[in-house]
Amino acid sequence: MPHRIICIDMDAFYVSVEQAFKPYLKKRPLAVGGSRDRGVVCTCSYEARKFGIHSGMSSRVAYNLCPDIIFMPVDSKKYVKTSKDIFSLLSKMLPKITVSSIDEAYVDITSINMTTEHIIKRIKYVIKKYFDITCTIGAGPNKMVAKMATSINKPNGYYIVEEKDAVSFLDSFSLSNLWGIGSKTEAKLLEHGIFTVKELRQQGSEKLEQLLGVYGPKIYNSVCGIYEEDEEVKLANKSISKATTFDYDISSKQEIYDHLYVLSEKVSEKLILNKYKATIITVNWKTFRFENKSLRKKISSPFYTHKDIFKYAKHLFDDNNKGLVPVRLIGVGVAGLIEVEENI
Repeated sequence: MPHRIICIDMDAFYVSVEQAFKPYLKKRPLAVGGSRDRGVVCTCSYEARKFGIHSGMSSRVAYNLCPDIIFMPVDSKKYVKTSKDIFSLLSKMLPKITVSSIDEAYVDITSINMTTEHIIKRIKYVIKKYFDITCTIGAGPNKMVAKMATSINKPNGYYIVEEKDAVSFLDSFSLSNLWGIGSKTEAKLLEHGIFTVKELRQQGSEKLEQLLGVYGPKIYNSVCGIYEEDEEVKLANKSISKATTFDYDISSKQEIYDHLYVLSEKVSEKLILNKYKATIITVNWKTFRFENKSLRKKISSPFYTHKDIFKYAKHLFDDNNKGLVPVRLIGVGVAGLIEVEENI
């Protein structure tokens, strides 16, 4: 029996949660994060995106593009709670759900005696009925195909890829848009003359293992539409990080702080969702000369809030940037993770 995997991807999640709590905000240009005068857009409604506004954009630029835009502060606790409530409810009607982030989860529906379309429509109905939030769902023979399928009919849609169509479906995407292929991996593939998904697959499992290590065979199976059993992965002794690349070089410390704050919120959400505290803070950035800098510092008391992450990241960045060089990329991370039993 062919495997059936679905990816549930919430539409503009932070914005959708705010609109569910405040219905008068629906169908209006809305940004979560920042303010009219300063800050950075964390995410925005589809109405705002029509004006060219996007995540990571300066709030001032967003306001200039759309003077009617409404700014809402980030409310991480509300988003995390809503996420947990949604996936907790879905877990009562579906097999084990693998939550990959605050707004995304995967489910193996192979054993359910219903059509894929019927299952998808039930999930969408339940989320809308009980939370007034929409989602986009992709389905396919493995996680990669399901994930890529969510990009087809967004927002509030679904797309099903049959096993026989998986390879041709993935071939329609560029390497840079393929889930799991980051900029470093793509650069390595380009160095070896691999420019398309088809060329990637033609390398074979062994060649990709030589190029990409243990990740090679996994990416090979994914682009072949082959299902692989999930492995239980603990985050302890690993790390969580978020980064953003700017459209232009940034030399304003306040603007860099604004981005550090947004990234700190995202890292904190991941910690809370997985019930971890951290003991190490990391900051990395790339200068306009494409020089990479990476720093880390051990913190005596375990932490998890976005305010603490931002405070430690800001101090680490400031201590090593007396004379600021324009920055093209900035990242924040945590490591030395400690699992906690209680909700945080």
